[in-house]
Amino acid sequence: MTEALITDLGKIRALRVISRTTAMRFKGTDMPLREIALELNVDVVVEGSAHRVGQEAAITVRVIHAATENQLWSQAYQRDVSNVLLLQSELARDIAREIEIAVTPREQALLATAKPVNVEAYEAYLKGLFHWYKLTPQDLETAFDYFQLAREKDPDYALAYVGIADAIGTRAHALGLVPSAEVYPQAKAAAQRALELDDTLAQAHDIMARIRWVWDRDTSAAEAGFMHAIALNPNWPYAPAVYSQLLEATGRCEEAMEQAQRATELDPYNSFLQINYAARLSCLGDYDEAIERLEKVLSTEPNNAIALLYLWNAYHQKGMYDEALGAATKHLELQGFELTDALTRGGATAGYAGAMALAAATLAAHANTTFVQPTKVARLYAHAGQKDLALEWLEKAYEQHDTWMVYVKAEPPFESLRGDPRFKDLMRRVDLADRIGPALQAIQ
Repeated sequence: MTEALITDLGKIRALRVISRTTAMRFKGTDMPLREIALELNVDVVVEGSAHRVGQEAAITVRVIHAATENQLWSQAYQRDVSNVLLLQSELARDIAREIEIAVTPREQALLATAKPVNVEAYEAYLKGLFHWYKLTPQDLETAFDYFQLAREKDPDYALAYVGIADAIGTRAHALGLVPSAEVYPQAKAAAQRALELDDTLAQAHDIMARIRWVWDRDTSAAEAGFMHAIALNPNWPYAPAVYSQLLEATGRCEEAMEQAQRATELDPYNSFLQINYAARLSCLGDYDEAIERLEKVLSTEPNNAIALLYLWNAYHQKGMYDEALGAATKHLELQGFELTDALTRGGATAGYAGAMALAAATLAAHANTTFVQPTKVARLYAHAGQKDLALEWLEKAYEQHDTWMVYVKAEPPFESLRGDPRFKDLMRRVDLADRIGPALQAIQ
């Protein structure tokens, strides 16, 4: 119910709604409401309880003015469980009315689009989401299974297809566990089906925009998709977060930072969004703050492989090679690569560059017998300063349609390659910046 209500309230542009990851941080806390609100910079807090007996759901909702802790409004609802999504929209409208927030006709129409849901499908989707947030290989597999179950329980449930597309894409793109060419057509088909079922769903436009960018390499269509997702739900933080990555990849660092900051304001305790913000700081050359933020994430999530990747990059850019080697070693271990021995031996004989070179050669040898995302090998060779081999593996990445290629133009380790005519030709073929078009007026 929390997830659903946040989603619907988020469709109201006049409201700034804190996202689920941050909101759930305070579940069960004895921290005074006034202090919670001050920490999150919010004026109003929605509290409630939900009880289910058989097919009946009893929901009680309270709206509280945080500064005074006065109750502004409360209401009890009782509905059949199959109508829980209809109830969430009713709740969102009632809350907006009671706090006297103007809801536009378009927003009213969006809130009225909720349909009865198959309870088993909805529960499977929520379980899938729980595992997706963890972003580990095993959890992504589990998330995919739950999203598949949601689709089986209700073949017309749009969010199930969004989850399927996201779980598939994340395994190939962010973690590099499977070839992009093997799975992205399936992810795109799932995203397209979600849009066919509900084209008012911000999450569906968001996931399709990601696919348009990293798989189709149609930056203009992707940018339009991200903007449309943000217009549909200004409080959905993942659309501006990934949009910030596109903006950085096309050289628009200031705009990228604006979108990354917007995402963190909506969900300040979300580690993925904090990592995303830190990466955008690196784009602006602020490596000190980037390192500080990434280390803070790792203090509570020491096995966060994505945070370690960006910390590795930031340390390298600062010339902190011992620290960079430590971050790289742990990142690669978490990725499932047995490269610690190579990093140690290479470092002992030739320092940081030697460690990176021997690790790259070892990983390249692994690629003869198992799938290795080519950009991972290229990154190691770039860190080692071996430009020819880095370019050779980037060519392989291009040929294999490695989706991480969209980041290469702006990713710090490849900075030394930017003046090379071969790199420029490769980036021309990837064709990032040239396809940026003006924002479509229809989606604003």
